[in-house]
Amino acid sequence: MEILIFIIIYAVFFYAIFKLAKSKNREPGGWMLASIIVSPLITLIILAVMQALPGKKRPSAKRKKISKKTT
Repeated sequence: MEILIFIIIYAVFFYAIFKLAKSKNREPGGWMLASIIVSPLITLIILAVMQALPGKKRPSAKRKKISKKTT
């Protein structure tokens, strides 16, 4: 039972690290690997303190409607 709780806690940390790294335009896989090597909590704190990298601008949620021309 204890191992199940341990796995669930690690999964929550991995998800949080993935989402935070993605939102700061950083490589999520590398940060998740770093959290396995060091500690998920320390990695999460380091990632939270870091500034976001400049990256591609995300397209807005609203999409323009494409009109079809009939010929």
